[in-house]
Amino acid sequence: MLSRGEDVALLVGRLRVAALFLPSGFNKLLTFSSYAASLGAKGLPYPTVLATVLVAAEVLGPLALIVGAWPRWIALVLVAFTAVTLWITHRSAVVGLVLRPRQNVEIYRTLAIMGGLLFYFASGPGAWSWKGGAGRSAKA
Repeated sequence: MLSRGEDVALLVGRLRVAALFLPSGFNKLLTFSSYAASLGAKGLPYPTVLATVLVAAEVLGPLALIVGAWPRWIALVLVAFTAVTLWITHRSAVVGLVLRPRQNVEIYRTLAIMGGLLFYFASGPGAWSWKGGAGRSAKA
């Protein structure tokens, strides 16, 4: 069973990770057509469908994080979303990742966010969540 301090840390972590995604997701939702057009301009197939899936993940995922609902699924969805976004945004920077590591801090930050989401996958949401940590007793 987790201590109160660990539950507070999990809540604060969930809120901070949600704060990374939610503003950008709402912005993309409000400017959906231009976002879809930007994906099409990058040569991605089915830009409207892809934009719909990405915006849904970027808006609904953080909301689920805030309340602590479906922690494993949400963590995996947000890891996949982050990986796809990293690939779309930095496809040409893979070589630079090796040759110019200091110029690719954003890529490393994104990988760290993915790592934090994987920690959330492993730890769960804590007691201060939608189900109140109901699934924790099976782990203890």
